Amino acid sequence: MMRTKNIILLAVIACIGGVAFFFACKYSYESKLSALKEEAKEAFIKAFNQELKSRNVEGEGPLMLTLPDVSNVGFTELPDSVIYADSTGVYKLKLDKAKHYNNITTDTSVRLLHSVAFKEHPIQPDSLNLIWKKYLNESGISMEAALYVSVVDRLGDVTSASTSYSEWRKFSNLVFIVSIGYACEIEVMAYLHYSVWNMLYMEIILGLLIYIVCIYMIYKFILFVQNKIFSIRKKEVIEKPVIKIVKEMNDSSSIRSYKLHEGFIFHADQKVIEFNGRQKYLQPQPSKLLELFLRMEETGYVLKNSDISENLWSDGSATNDRIHKAVARLRSNIKELDSSIDIEKCVDGYQLVL
Repeated sequence: MMRTKNIILLAVIACIGGVAFFFACKYSYESKLSALKEEAKEAFIKAFNQELKSRNVEGEGPLMLTLPDVSNVGFTELPDSVIYADSTGVYKLKLDKAKHYNNITTDTSVRLLHSVAFKEHPIQPDSLNLIWKKYLNESGISMEAALYVSVVDRLGDVTSASTSYSEWRKFSNLVFIVSIGYACEIEVMAYLHYSVWNMLYMEIILGLLIYIVCIYMIYKFILFVQNKIFSIRKKEVIEKPVIKIVKEMNDSSSIRSYKLHEGFIFHADQKVIEFNGRQKYLQPQPSKLLELFLRMEETGYVLKNSDISENLWSDGSATNDRIHKAVARLRSNIKELDSSIDIEKCVDGYQLVL
């Protein structure tokens, strides 16, 4: 029974610890993922600026601007479309308001510069991805990277291209989206091949080791406390030796007397208990029950219900109620002479406490 309780308690503690470990990993993962996305975006901006410097836009500047400074423009104030002109003509492009706030810059002039720079020389995902990976490695991020670029041309048609390393690319690996250009006509979706394991493998290994050690220490602590409680309870029982006095009268009979403690003697053969000269006669059943208790010195005078039933009711007619009444009758007889002696209920039986 005690072992079963220990297993159940340990299982409950293990479940609680498992839940706590899960939430700790979840919090650490979300925190690391947020930091990863920020660092990845910073690395991409450096890669984009390097790519921009390789474009020659001299002599291809804008002739007309119709989009105001967007740094302080609200969502409802944005125009539905923008118009700009260069050496090839005047063009009107639809402005995607959702992409507007993901633009790599809020400066209108710089946005137009981006449109001009990548008009004749579009972004090459593979080339930009290599530069991005270089800056990722410098930031300590050694993961596979992929870019997906889509472009809305002056006729409103959408063209797209992605890196050749994108077999694993999926929504869960998307780290950020940025738009580029005067009308946000270029959209770049950036992916990193990360997982819970490659982000938290050290935390998971160390956490599992700590978890196992803690469960083991808790188990040992439970055993230690139980042993302490058992020792304290054992000390609480007054262990006074019962001196058995046997006087042989002849070969066929004997006088059985038990000295419980100073002044208290039980004459089993006479069914009499005596305390400081006062005597009380016991009925056969209480007398036999008391002698059964006294014979259990090695177990601390503990009698199991099965032992009482077998010795007092050999016909099998014993019930818990009959056993309880027999013990209560003996207790009452003893306490009439000496109140310091008691019979207490314990697990599956009773104990004579001297």
